[in-house]
Amino acid sequence: MMSDVARSLQITLVDGKLKGKHRKVHLFDIDIPGKITFQESKTLTAGQDLTIVDTDVGRIGIGICYDIRFQELAMLYAARGAHLLCYPGAFNMTTGPLHWELLQRARYEEHCCAALHFSVQKL
Repeated sequence: MMSDVARSLQITLVDGKLKGKHRKVHLFDIDIPGKITFQESKTLTAGQDLTIVDTDVGRIGIGICYDIRFQELAMLYAARGAHLLCYPGAFNMTTGPLHWELLQRARYEEHCCAALHFSVQKL
């Protein structure tokens, strides 16, 4: 089912001006029997564009959650001069803890860009 609904991020800096909007490029579909089933592609539409935000401290490439798994996205950002890769997300507790720190380190090692990732979790 295609829709106009997307996982999106708006980037606003301290001056209050909107600097960019990013739509999640890679949708997360998973089925681990007895653990988790989740299909973003049933309700969301993937974004098609890269988002780089120019700031006073450097260029920031934006991805959302599952986008961090795709080295090619980080490679494109690094080739376009990004100094920081930012991946806000809400990783599930089945695959998230196994992969998010490892993936951040991988993106750094591949491209020498710092990778910032923050995730919403249940308290």
